[in-house]
Amino acid sequence: MIRLAVGALVLLGCAHAPVTTEAPMTDAPWSTIGIADGSANFHRFTRGADGRVKYAYVPVTPEQSSTGFYSGGPPRAEDLAANDARLVELWDLLRKLEADPTKHTPDRAKGTGAISWEGAAGKREFIILRGAELDGLLKLLSGFGK
Repeated sequence: MIRLAVGALVLLGCAHAPVTTEAPMTDAPWSTIGIADGSANFHRFTRGADGRVKYAYVPVTPEQSSTGFYSGGPPRAEDLAANDARLVELWDLLRKLEADPTKHTPDRAKGTGAISWEGAAGKREFIILRGAELDGLLKLLSGFGK
C-alpha cells in the first residue's frame, strides 16, 4: 500500500513530504549504496548508526566529461529518516535487479548502470544493462534530494 502511495505521488509530481513506514529500517542489510548512471553521475546513500540516511548526488561536470560539455546538473543532497518508504522501495528494487542476471553485463560501458552496496554480509557489485529496468531505477533516484 505504501508503494502505491509513493507511486501516486511521483506520478502526480506532488511536492509533499516523503511517505514513511511505521518501523525504522535500523536493521537494514546495507550501510552504503552507490549507483552510477549511464553517464557516470553518482548517487550515494550512507546509513548512520541511528538509521538515518544521507543521500548525495554527485553529477559529472563538463570538466570531467569526455566531450567537455556534458553536465549531470546540479548536485543534490537529502537527509532521510530511517523509516522513509523510498529507502524500502529502493532496496527492494536493487535486490530485484541483482537477482536477474539476464539484465547484467560484465563490462561497464556508456549507458549501463553500476550498482554496489556494502553491509554486514559484505560488498555486492554488478552492472546493469541499459533498458527499462535501469530507467525505472533512475526515475526512483530522481525523487531524492529535491
